[in-house]
Amino acid sequence: MAEKIYPKGLRTFAPREGAPDFVKGTLIVTLNELVQFCKENENYLTEYNGQKQLKCQMLEGEKGIYFTVDTWKPTEQKQPAKETADDLPF
Repeated sequence: MAEKIYPKGLRTFAPREGAPDFVKGTLIVTLNELVQFCKENENYLTEYNGQKQLKCQMLEGEKGIYFTVDTWKPTEQKQPAKETADDLPF
């Protein structure tokens, strides 16, 4: 199992007492901390439509909902060699 990386600047809290069932908690984003984390960890950033992103997984544990950096990267699949006329058996 890969090490969990918790992004700085994102904090979650359980729902307040008496909150409706559809409220799962509170997320607080501290922009300065999050921006600094991203600058220091550019290897975790991805790009989509020319924009840098920090992709996180939203998980639920004993203490409620929390976020970790999504570090999954697809593996490169090798393309099969193309056949040429010389390779054909007939």
